[in-house]
Amino acid sequence: MPSAPRPAHRPAHRPAHLSGDARAIAAYRDQRRLLQKEAVLGRGELIETLLAGRRTRLAELRRSTWVRRLFDSTHRQVRQILAHPAYARILPLRRDMLVCLAELALPLPADAVILSHPTHAPAAEILPRLPQLRHRRALVERILDESSLTLPGTPFRTVGEPQSAVILGGDAPTVEALAGVAHELGHCLYERTRPGTGIRTQLASERLAHRLEEQLVAAYLAEHGSPEEGRAWWAYQRRVDSFNLYFFELERALLYEEPAAVPELMPESATSFRESLFIVPGCQAVYARASLARLAPPDGPRP
Repeated sequence: MPSAPRPAHRPAHRPAHLSGDARAIAAYRDQRRLLQKEAVLGRGELIETLLAGRRTRLAELRRSTWVRRLFDSTHRQVRQILAHPAYARILPLRRDMLVCLAELALPLPADAVILSHPTHAPAAEILPRLPQLRHRRALVERILDESSLTLPGTPFRTVGEPQSAVILGGDAPTVEALAGVAHELGHCLYERTRPGTGIRTQLASERLAHRLEEQLVAAYLAEHGSPEEGRAWWAYQRRVDSFNLYFFELERALLYEEPAAVPELMPESATSFRESLFIVPGCQAVYARASLARLAPPDGPRP
């Protein structure tokens, strides 16, 4: 997840970056259970307020030339990837890929068993010792030492000023924790060495976070796991890419007020379970481009 965003003070038609919605951030921090209850019911003052706020923010973004260019160029790349024969059965998001609560589909991956697999130690002990981070070990250890990783139930996130970014969350000896800390570590490494708040920083930070999440967990499983776990992790990461591309296309359709352009897999209220759709309107392009950066090997995906 990207660093906790700060409200922009520039005019909406010329933003320097994709900024957070203060009301949505507060709702997810303080009223998450109520929000999820209303999302399941499909009605309620809080969810209706957030949906209306999202439409307003997207309408503001639509007036920005650079946002339209970002969305349109990303859209062209997404369509190319989805049309590639190697990805035709892997990436398009389908209803059977989603968690269902009774008959209600939610924006959560249905097959995420690999996340519950145990590791031999918490992530903060594993990551500094991985060969892939050897050249940055001192900075990695400093970031982890300064982070707050004993907060069970807290979604992993990066907080603080870029030059001193740290991680919040609940570390544990599981693949899920290893992935979460590795992802946020990517944000911290980028933001501490190249501090900034512009859109280029947002894009580059998310690319590194996605890359480290996939590669560091894969490296750990190659050494300590089984081949089956390695394949399951790869498949789960492609599911993450499926979500990133679908919800980018959905947000683009909402931006241009063309909802019919994307298959409807769930009610609009249920999309609130994907927090980033609400707290940082427009940022689905950032996630999509992070996935695109790792989806274009010359020989296509591996099995």
